[in-house]
Amino acid sequence: MQAKETLLDMNAGVCCVCKSRGLGVNFHHIDENPSNNTLGNIAVLCVKDHDAHHRPEAYSVNHREIGAEKIKAYKDEWEAFVLETQKENPKVLAVVNTYGSDDNVIGMRLLFQTENSKIILQRMFNPLESSWEKWADATIEDILWLNSKIPLVYINSPLQIEYSQCGHSLANVLDSNLAKKILAKDWDEKSLCSIYINPSQPSLALLIQYENEVILTATLHKHGSSLHLYCDNFDEEITLKKRPSIRKQVTQVISKLLKTWQPRLVFIGTGNQDDPDLIDDLYLPKIWEEK
Repeated sequence: MQAKETLLDMNAGVCCVCKSRGLGVNFHHIDENPSNNTLGNIAVLCVKDHDAHHRPEAYSVNHREIGAEKIKAYKDEWEAFVLETQKENPKVLAVVNTYGSDDNVIGMRLLFQTENSKIILQRMFNPLESSWEKWADATIEDILWLNSKIPLVYINSPLQIEYSQCGHSLANVLDSNLAKKILAKDWDEKSLCSIYINPSQPSLALLIQYENEVILTATLHKHGSSLHLYCDNFDEEITLKKRPSIRKQVTQVISKLLKTWQPRLVFIGTGNQDDPDLIDDLYLPKIWEEK
C-alpha cells in the first residue's frame, strides 16, 4: 500500500501518458513481471491507456499502441517533471495560448513547459465545452494542483483559428532565454546588459547576462530603408519611418528590448571593440542618418 501511495505522489495522482485528472488509474508492470514491484518498473496508467497497451487492436480507428519502451519514457519524463514542480522554486512555467483573433477568441490552450521550452503537459479548451470563466478556473486549478508557485504567462498574440483543431496543433511556448529570466528569483540583483555601439558603421550589439551566463545576444544594424534585428531565437526587419529620426527609432527598439528584459545594470560602450570607452547614454553617431 505504501509503495502505491508513493507512486501516486510521484505521478501527481494521474496517468503518466495522458495526465488526465479525475480518471481511475492502474499500476502497470512495465516488464510484464508481476513479481517485480520495484518503483522503477511500475507505471501509473489510466484505465484507457492501460487497455491500449494490452489491446492495441481495439483502437484501430485511433491507433493507441503504447509499448513498454514508450511507457518507460512517459514515466521517467512525467515523474521528473512532477519532482521539479514540487521544489520551492520550480523551473516550470504555465503558459496560456489563445486562438482566433483579439476580437474573437475561439479556443485556449494551457501548457506547462520546462525552462528549456519543452512542453510536458497541456490542456485544450473550446467554447463548445465550457465558458471563458471555466477556462480560467480550470487553469488556476491545474496550477494549484501542481504548485501554486509556478509562474503563469499569457501569450498576448492569438494564433490563427486553423491551428486550434487538435491536441497536436501549433502552440507558442515561451522562449527558453526569457523563461530563464522569469524563473530567476534574483534577476533584479544579478542581471546586466552591455551595449556596444559601432562608431564607424550603423550597427550595434547587445548582450544580456545573468550570473555570468549569456542569456541573450542581439545585433541591430541599418540596411537600406530598414533596421535588421537579429537575436538568438528570432530575426525581425523593421521598416524605417520618415519621422522621428533614424537614431530615435533605433533608440526605441533598444528601449523596448530593455523594457522586456529589465536588467539591473546597463553598460554602454563605443570605440575600440576590444577596449571600449564607456558612455553615459545611448548616443548614436550621425552615420545612422546617412543614406
